Amino acid sequence: MEVSFDEIPDDLWDDWVWLVTPAGLMRAVEEEGQSILSSPYRVTSTYTVNLPKMVMFDLMWSSRLDMNADDLVDVKDLCRPVSRDPRNVLNSLAFLLSNYPLILRWKVPQEKLCDLASNNWDDVFEPPELQWYVPPELEGVQLDIENIAIDFFNPFVPALRKLGVHRSVIGVISPVRNLNQVYAALNGEDGTLLEAVNTAMLELEQRGLVEMEGGHVRKMTARGARMAQTEPLTDCVNCRCRVDEMMEYELGGDED
Repeated sequence: MEVSFDEIPDDLWDDWVWLVTPAGLMRAVEEEGQSILSSPYRVTSTYTVNLPKMVMFDLMWSSRLDMNADDLVDVKDLCRPVSRDPRNVLNSLAFLLSNYPLILRWKVPQEKLCDLASNNWDDVFEPPELQWYVPPELEGVQLDIENIAIDFFNPFVPALRKLGVHRSVIGVISPVRNLNQVYAALNGEDGTLLEAVNTAMLELEQRGLVEMEGGHVRKMTARGARMAQTEPLTDCVNCRCRVDEMMEYELGGDED
């Protein structure tokens, strides 16, 4: 298939290439592998964070969202002045990680979700670190990779509860290692990640995509707003999953 980049404006091309694959400013952390209940499979999730995109994503929503007398509203202004430092960005990263655990679900047609029986997940309102539960309809059934869906999302938000999505959930695996790294940075136990976010901010400023003042990002420039409208920022945190089949070997022969 032929790939075309004609939609990227010429004057943004070099900065777009850097933003998509910023050398030295990508962080990938692999989580501990977990065996899927009643199956020979093991799943391992990896979260990759593009730090310049994370800064731009945090700035985009901080600029767009404003609190009025009654509620939080989207003012749709990418260049509204705010004040964001590396700690603010890491707090936003922790929020994203907390709300995008690896979810294993029993593949059930959308129209049958509401027919599933009440279960353990009805009492869960935010993603746990690690929890398994077999829906009553699956008790005694051998799970297979063909009838399990693997996703990254929060199944406990109200809109999905109304659809009954949480009742098809078999397991929740939160990104504990990733969150521990972010919390270590926020607690002053490891300054590496904070320094990397600061470096990303300075590089964005140097490229004319953001304005900074006193170590804080103040706002996107007009150029930065064009970049945000050209290149999606919602993939600042990328999640992927590896599935391994666990093999059992029968050992025999003489001992050494």
